[in-house]
Amino acid sequence: MNIKYAKKELDREYYSGPFLITEQLIAQFKNLNITKNQSTIFDNNVSSAEICNLFMPSLHKPDIKIEFGNLVFFAGQTMDLLSDVSSGDTLTASTKLSNVYSKTGRSGKMVFIEWKIIFKNQKDEYVSKITESFVRIET
Repeated sequence: MNIKYAKKELDREYYSGPFLITEQLIAQFKNLNITKNQSTIFDNNVSSAEICNLFMPSLHKPDIKIEFGNLVFFAGQTMDLLSDVSSGDTLTASTKLSNVYSKTGRSGKMVFIEWKIIFKNQKDEYVSKITESFVRIET
C-alpha cells in the first residue's frame, strides 16, 4: 500500500520545552499513583524518568497530512528510563517521525505512525527515550 503523507517530515527533529521539574510536580506525579512499583519514585526531590509522560501532550508533532483513515487511536508506547530527574532539573525534548507503514489485520487495512522522543536534562544527559505509536483505520 502506497501511503500518502508529508514525507519531508520523516526524521525531522522538533524541539519542545523547557520543562522545569519542581518538588511540587514530583509530589503531584507521585500522588497520581500511575506506577505499579512506587519504589521508582523516591521522594519529593527525585523521580524516575516516568515523569516525562506528563509532558507528552505538549510536545510539538507536525501534521503529517496522511491521506488514509478517518479514525486515529493510540497504539502503544515503549520507554527506556535512562536517568532519574531531580527537583531543579530542566528537561527538553526532541520529537521526530520515525516510521509510517501499513498492515492488514482482521479489521482491514491500517496505517501505523511511530514517533521517537528523547528527553534530555540541562546537562545534555539522556533522561528517557520513548517510542509512541498511533494507528489510523477507516471505519
